[in-house]
Amino acid sequence: MSKNRLAIIFAMMCLILGTIPFTVGAAPQTDSNSIYISNLYVGSSGEIPNQEYVQITNSGTSAIKMKGWIIQDDGAKHTYVFPSYTLKAKSTVTLRSGRGTNTANTLYWNKWSFIWNNKEGDTAYLYNSQGNLVSSRNG
Repeated sequence: MSKNRLAIIFAMMCLILGTIPFTVGAAPQTDSNSIYISNLYVGSSGEIPNQEYVQITNSGTSAIKMKGWIIQDDGAKHTYVFPSYTLKAKSTVTLRSGRGTNTANTLYWNKWSFIWNNKEGDTAYLYNSQGNLVSSRNG
């Protein structure tokens, strides 16, 4: 049997079994999606809640459905659950603490009060819909 025929049979068996033990010259597969908290502005005294914000960036190459993802402050005193929202690849969404109408790039927590502690600083935590911590940022 020729080497080419053996290679074809081997490749077919791998496809049938759903395994690929190695690939010559191929780069390892990596997850191209990278979501992280890129900014947290906790505000300063005299400001209104809409001036506080947290920004989430998707630096990956695929859009991410964020329904059920969570943002929390330090101590989990405040929790925001993402509605049906898709964060496009290479884009950023701003989550403002105050009230407003959601747009493609800005979401609102719809609170009358402040979320983030601007006197001592605060930390934002981003969890995926499975409850795994994805990112955190001090502000």
